[in-house]
Amino acid sequence: MSDKQAQKAEKELKARMRLFKKLLKDEKEKIKFYDGICGSEILVRLELFLPSDNPDKFVDGIILYMNDSGKIVDAEYYFKELEEGAITRISDEDLKVVQELFQDEFSLEIE
Repeated sequence: MSDKQAQKAEKELKARMRLFKKLLKDEKEKIKFYDGICGSEILVRLELFLPSDNPDKFVDGIILYMNDSGKIVDAEYYFKELEEGAITRISDEDLKVVQELFQDEFSLEIE
């Protein structure tokens, strides 16, 4: 995300937060706001802690994102080494491997 996009996102978030605070004070407006929401999507985040020979010094894992049907739709890889670490999105090509390996291992039931 560019600096310009980050600034715009921050500005839009501040505007939304002002609106949300206002809605908390006015039940009628809050209900009207809820009625105006055009949709929602459930996305479940599942974090897998991968085996490590020395977990005090190095840990890594996969974060799976599943939709409401239980399908893995995205994933990220992360590691932490002592006090430093990083997280990165798994490429579409590698996502197929992750889906094949883990898709049948986890199920999601939403009532």
